[in-house]
Amino acid sequence: MKKFFLIFSLFSLCLADDLSKALEYEKKGDYKRAMQIYKKLALQNQTPILTQTPNSTEILAKQNETKSTQTPKNQKRQKDNFSQIALANYLGDENSFNPLGISSYKMNYFLPFSHTNHDLSGSKNEVKFQISLKKRLFENLLGLDEKYYLGYTQTSLWQLYRHSSPFRENSYQPEFFVDFPIHFDGYDYFNNLRLGFLHESNGKDDDHEQSRSWNRLYASTTFLYKRFLIVPRIWYRINEDGGEDDNPAMEHYMGNFDVNLGYLGDDFFLNAMLRNNLNFSRNKGAVQVDIGYDIFDNGIYYYVQYFNGYGDSLIDYNKRLERISTGFLISY
Repeated sequence: MKKFFLIFSLFSLCLADDLSKALEYEKKGDYKRAMQIYKKLALQNQTPILTQTPNSTEILAKQNETKSTQTPKNQKRQKDNFSQIALANYLGDENSFNPLGISSYKMNYFLPFSHTNHDLSGSKNEVKFQISLKKRLFENLLGLDEKYYLGYTQTSLWQLYRHSSPFRENSYQPEFFVDFPIHFDGYDYFNNLRLGFLHESNGKDDDHEQSRSWNRLYASTTFLYKRFLIVPRIWYRINEDGGEDDNPAMEHYMGNFDVNLGYLGDDFFLNAMLRNNLNFSRNKGAVQVDIGYDIFDNGIYYYVQYFNGYGDSLIDYNKRLERISTGFLISY
C-alpha cells in the first residue's frame, strides 16, 4: 500500500510539473508546446485537471489569432484603413467603445523642441502642445441626420527652458458646430457640410494691451479621394463695437479662409495648411506643413511641424514668424 501511494505521489508530481510547464508556455504565447503537453496529460490520465485549463479549441483559436495578427497582410489591411479612420473621426462616426462620447477633434500633439527665428519673451526655444476634443450633444433634430457638437481646442506655448518656466501664451478655442451629411450619387468623396461658431481668446485682460479675442461663424467641408484629403473652411468675423475691439486688424492678418491639403499613407501623413487675406496690395498669409510617421505602429506619430507667416499665435498674430517644432502626435 505504501508503495502504491509513493508511485501515485511521484505520478502526481510529474503531472503537476507538466501542467506548470504547459501554463508557462501558454503565458509566453507558445500554444503549440502547451497543446503537446495537454495532449500528453490527457492520454496519460483522464482527470479533471484538464478541464481547469483552456480547451483545445480555445488554444487553437488563440494560436490562429496570434498568427493572423502577426502577418504582414493583416497589418497592411489595417493601415490601408487609416484614411477611413481619419475621415470617421472628422465626421464623428467612430465605432470604438466610448462611454463618455468624448473623442479627438483637431491634432493632439506635444512638441518639446520648438524654435522660432525671433526672440520671444527672452528665448527662441519653447515647448508647444495642443489638446483638442469634441463631444456629440444630440442629433437629427431637423430630420436631416445632422449631428450637434461641442468642441474645445487649447494651444499653449510654454517657455520651459527659461527660469521659472512661464507659459508665454495660451489660446482657448471653445466652439459649437453642426455636421450635415451630404450624399451625391457618383460623388462619394464629398461627405458633409459643417457650420459652426468659434470663439478664440488668450484669456488676458487689457492691462498690458495683450488681450486677444475674436468670434467667427464658419463653414467647412471635407473631400476624400483615395488617400488625398482636402478640408476648405471660410469664416465671417462677428464685429465688436469699435471702442471695445481688442484686435480690429485681425482679418487683415488672418484672412477669411484656410484650406488643409493632406495625404494619408500606410504609416505616415503629410498635410499643408494655407491661409491668405487675398489682398494683393497688402498681402498677408501663412503656410504650415505637418509631417508624421508612425514609428511603432501604435498610433503615436513622430511629428514635425513647420510654420511661416502671420498668426502663429494670438499674441503674435500681426508678426511674421518662422517656427519649426518636433515631437509626438497622437492619432486617436
